[in-house]
Amino acid sequence: MIGAPQQSEREHQAIARVGDWLIDQVPWLDRGIFGNELWRGLALLLTLAAALALHRLLKRRLMGALRRVSARTRTPIDDIIVDAIDAPFSYLIALTGVFVASRWLVLPTAVQDPLWSLYRIAAVSCLGWVFLRAAHKLTELFARRARETGSQLDDSLVPLIGQIARMTVIILLLVLILRELGFDVSGIVAGLGVGGLAFALAAKDTLANWFGALMILTDHPFEIGHWIKTSTLEGVVEEIGMRSTRVRTFAKTVVSVPNSALANDVVENLSRMPMRRVFFTLGVTYATTPAMMRESVARIEEILKKHPQVDQELIMVKFTDFGDSSLNILIYYFTTTTKWAEFLTIRGEINLAIMESLGEIGVCVAFPSRSIYLDKSDEAERERLDARARELLAARPRPAPPAPAPHGQPSGPS
Repeated sequence: MIGAPQQSEREHQAIARVGDWLIDQVPWLDRGIFGNELWRGLALLLTLAAALALHRLLKRRLMGALRRVSARTRTPIDDIIVDAIDAPFSYLIALTGVFVASRWLVLPTAVQDPLWSLYRIAAVSCLGWVFLRAAHKLTELFARRARETGSQLDDSLVPLIGQIARMTVIILLLVLILRELGFDVSGIVAGLGVGGLAFALAAKDTLANWFGALMILTDHPFEIGHWIKTSTLEGVVEEIGMRSTRVRTFAKTVVSVPNSALANDVVENLSRMPMRRVFFTLGVTYATTPAMMRESVARIEEILKKHPQVDQELIMVKFTDFGDSSLNILIYYFTTTTKWAEFLTIRGEINLAIMESLGEIGVCVAFPSRSIYLDKSDEAERERLDARARELLAARPRPAPPAPAPHGQPSGPS
């Protein structure tokens, strides 16, 4: 416990001058009662009255000015802060007035030290009260905004964060109060640290999922009802919880994915596509002549440009490859709709139009095929060809033998 501050020489002289002046005005105020002169009690009452008047003045003027300033801003956060400090500020002024008034009295150390400690505890409590009120009102504000969104994650995450903030303030407040009461809080703080570390290690996966939920809430990579695709699954998001996200696959099964895994994975949000892409290769037979190929490419481009649900910014129709069994035409375009059923309808209409148009000029769509050539030569023919090859080989001029090396020179590598 911290001892009460001792009166300084200046403070002692000021109190003595006030006492002398009061005794000059009313001589009988120098009489003693309970170890204090009557003038000290009178000074105490006057101080309390002045503190009450100052309390009302600050309550009306200062808090009123703060409310008027905060009302001019667009954000409601400053209004919440002003409202949070209103009541604790009033109590703090009253407690300060009581403590200052008690300084007029001559009190023993056994009374003065507990009084000073109670004042410090009350001041710390008022400060903690401010933070608790602010946390409560901010939680209500963000909870109202969370209900306006389509996600259910923030509806459950905001109250949780608010509760964690309030519990943190309460723990810190209790530690400070115990310190004022004379307890050694270093062991408590160390215990809280070790306990927090043990809790963090035990609940590592749970905390990772909570932080993953927080990342999903803040980044908004997807929302409920969105069609997403990850490295392991594809489907529609049905629920975003604190631990996992539930995805309805196209096989009508429900997959629960931990938020930590989902936050660290690459998520492709297909619901946010402005258009849908069509990209494939059309193969025609090798019987197609160059003129027929040019006409085919022109006709396919015309079909795509005339279709009302094909985006006209990027259309590519190119003769690209000589394939194993076909001449390949690359077709690349986008549909203006992203709905799956409409997309398939548009793609089917265009494919039918391409088939009809190419059929009019005699171009056939190729399919994988192979040409087989049969070897019709008999055994006599093969013998004749082999004899002819030996004759040609014998007729070839043979190379001359190498000249002998000079005497004493090596004829080759040793």
